[in-house]
Amino acid sequence: MYHAEHPEGAAAVKRKRALLLGIFVLVLNGCAGLTSSHGGGSSQPPPPEAGQLAVTPASATLRGGDSQPFSITMSDNSAAPPVGWSVNGVAGGNAAAGTITSSGVYSAPEFPPASNRVTVAATETADASKTVSSTVTLENPIPQISSIAPSSITVGNFNITAKGAHFATGATLYLGSTALATTRVSPTQLTATGTATSSQMGTIAVTAKNPDPGTISSAAVNAQIVGASAISVVVSPANATAHAGSAANINFGATVTGSTNHGVTWAVNNTSGSATIGYITAQGNYRPPVALPNPATITITATSSADPTKHGTAMVTIQNPVPTITSVNPGTIGIGAFVLNLTGTGFISTSTVNFGGQPATTMFVSSTELVISGTVTAAQAGTVSITVVNPDPGGATSAPITAQIINGTSSGVSAASAIRFLEQSSFGPTPTLVNQVQQIGLDTYLQNQFSAPASTYPTPAATDSGLGNIQLTFYKNAVNDNDQLRQRAAFALHEIWVVGANKVNDPTGYTNYMRALSKDALGNYYDVMKDVTLTPAMGHWLDMVNNDKPGNGQHANENYARELMQLFTLGLSQLNADGTAILDGTGNPAPTYTQDDVMALGRSLTGWTYPPEAGAPPQKHNPFYFGGNMVPFESNHDSGAKTFLGQSIGAGQSAEQELDSALTVIFNHPNLPPFVCKQLIEKLVTSNPSPGYVQRVSQAFTSGRYNSYGSGKRGDLQATLAAILFDQEARRGDSLTSADPNDGKLREPIVMEIGVARMFNAATDGSGFNSWSANMSQDLFNSPSVFNYFPPENLIPQTTLNGPEFAIFNTNTSLTRVNFTNSIVYGQISGKTTIDLTPVINAGTPDQMVAWLNTQLLHDSMSDSMKQSILTAIAAISTANPPTAKDLKNQARTAVYLVLSSSQYQVQR
Repeated sequence: MYHAEHPEGAAAVKRKRALLLGIFVLVLNGCAGLTSSHGGGSSQPPPPEAGQLAVTPASATLRGGDSQPFSITMSDNSAAPPVGWSVNGVAGGNAAAGTITSSGVYSAPEFPPASNRVTVAATETADASKTVSSTVTLENPIPQISSIAPSSITVGNFNITAKGAHFATGATLYLGSTALATTRVSPTQLTATGTATSSQMGTIAVTAKNPDPGTISSAAVNAQIVGASAISVVVSPANATAHAGSAANINFGATVTGSTNHGVTWAVNNTSGSATIGYITAQGNYRPPVALPNPATITITATSSADPTKHGTAMVTIQNPVPTITSVNPGTIGIGAFVLNLTGTGFISTSTVNFGGQPATTMFVSSTELVISGTVTAAQAGTVSITVVNPDPGGATSAPITAQIINGTSSGVSAASAIRFLEQSSFGPTPTLVNQVQQIGLDTYLQNQFSAPASTYPTPAATDSGLGNIQLTFYKNAVNDNDQLRQRAAFALHEIWVVGANKVNDPTGYTNYMRALSKDALGNYYDVMKDVTLTPAMGHWLDMVNNDKPGNGQHANENYARELMQLFTLGLSQLNADGTAILDGTGNPAPTYTQDDVMALGRSLTGWTYPPEAGAPPQKHNPFYFGGNMVPFESNHDSGAKTFLGQSIGAGQSAEQELDSALTVIFNHPNLPPFVCKQLIEKLVTSNPSPGYVQRVSQAFTSGRYNSYGSGKRGDLQATLAAILFDQEARRGDSLTSADPNDGKLREPIVMEIGVARMFNAATDGSGFNSWSANMSQDLFNSPSVFNYFPPENLIPQTTLNGPEFAIFNTNTSLTRVNFTNSIVYGQISGKTTIDLTPVINAGTPDQMVAWLNTQLLHDSMSDSMKQSILTAIAAISTANPPTAKDLKNQARTAVYLVLSSSQYQVQR
């Protein structure tokens, strides 16, 4: 591009260029003179070097645990650059060589490493090549003795223990100036042996000396050397016998001679005692352990307070506990095979049970529970005596308890009726239980269930996390235990009063929640309402915990208030006694409550927080803890007057008083009986109860009576459950001639799994079930929402029928049902959960196998086409003539698999 000349003219520009060129040449010549050592002119001196790093101190000697600050200086007194510190090349050091802070403070290890010299180095942060170091010589620490035992040493051979700190390897105890044979137990304990002489009697110094590097002794602790003691201790009785678990203590005494100090210290096997060997008090009262220890001989020692080297001993031989029986369930049994639960104390793994003078098959469950089985004949009808026998050592027999054997041939209960009744009132029938119900009748069986001891949920261990163990307990109890109606009702209540593991996975919290449901399942619905409300699990799940009194212009948390009414007690719409909706003037369902009711109830539920941990003072908001019921903090409670569901709640009530007031209003609401009863019917009997069925059960709930069942108080669940199970609509399917095809319900996965296990006498610890049920969209205790695993109302597509369980039934879950059946029939669902097909195999021919399955699984409702299809499949299995044991097992497996996977079994009718 062309540029115009500057106004000065071209000549002026040329003069400037020449001048600049001359300056440039001079500069070049000057630079050449500075950098070259050859040629003319004198050379220039080099520039001064920058300052050098130095570390202070350059060396140091430290004892174990001592500290030494290091610093960096510059040789030219300039500011020191940032540095990083290391010990033996490790940034920051380590436990073996010592550590150093970023500011240069070095801390020596308690004991020096094998090489007792370490290098502390500082390295420039900006230039790792620039580093300086200091050498630190490490020596053993100064030992410290805090106590010696015994402090009184008798002339002669002795043992001594010193406790304290900083005892190095090779440390030696000294008695005066005499080195003792010393053993280093730990950095805080030394033991030694030696011999004291009469010339040393009196006060003498005991010291500890650490060896090189830096050998050094501790300060002295005084001991007393005394002459040989004439003290003696005799314990009486010298020998004793005790039964494990006995509530009676053995009272030992000690006679001390040779001293005016008669005090002694008691010990059990040289310890203060434990649950395994028993405990002894300071007064010599020995309490034996609950179980037989190994070895079974215990040493009781009394040690003289005046001379700890003197002691007396006694021997206690522990024998097996004396068993006691507190209850037997069921208390009434029929002719044929039976299973009974015995509860009591002192049971051991080798306990045996005499039933009517004959040994019964006995299974040990725990020290408080045995399960026995056997068979009774008509000749044994009447009262039978039951005793528990524990073997030697110390063999003992319990006091007897009695059960009643009745000849129920006239009960009139068919196998089909017994099976259907058990499907509705338990987690599933067993062949033995079917026989018993036929023998004793439905009414007696139900009475036995109402009196059955409740299954337990053990307190979680401190190391437990998550819900794995409580899930195992649930399945184990459901398969094995006799309180089937209580467990099934508690599970139904859990499905109404939902708490989910996606928010509450504390094992203690869930254990207490399930204990509340189990305790109240055969009690009163009001107790369910209050007890579950106060569990921290529910409080945490729906935010009632730490729900504070609202400030001006604010609202209390409404989450639990809303769900308590909508899902747990009343429902959204006003109901007639038969469960049908009450319509308003426009023909729409009339709402049960308003937003104002929700807000008022939310205020009533304020002021509750987690329970305090043991020994902790109560706080406005106690820390997250599930080990008990929620507790009130009154200043956090809104005690103002409220109007709720048309009822007045007066001002000035405490948090607990107002909780009772609000729950009482809900409990007496006309919606509660039909809303709750309809859901219980759906979960136990049928998904589509008629309005008449709901009304009849609601009447039992309201009155607290059904025939001879119930207390006469509103909400009685025994009366309610009896009304559900004995209703004509529940029992009409006992006969094929009166069965209604719209009755029944899809078996929910958990109930289906447990039912299979029970029918085929599964041996289980509870494992294997939940992985399968989770894959069928019913992950136990892990409810995905407040509607639980599935909602109570769910229209089956292309029908007018309600099918709650069908909400989780789809292609994937239906295939999982079949795969579960295949796994449990042809293999196992876990290493500790297997079923027994012996009853099917023993039934006989393929026709007889199918007939057995038809009765036990389908209460004789199998269609002819299904029967023929199964027989055809069995016939296709090649067998020897006669069939081998393997052939029969394969035939039985095929038949069981085809029945369990069929739609006729999957729908409980």
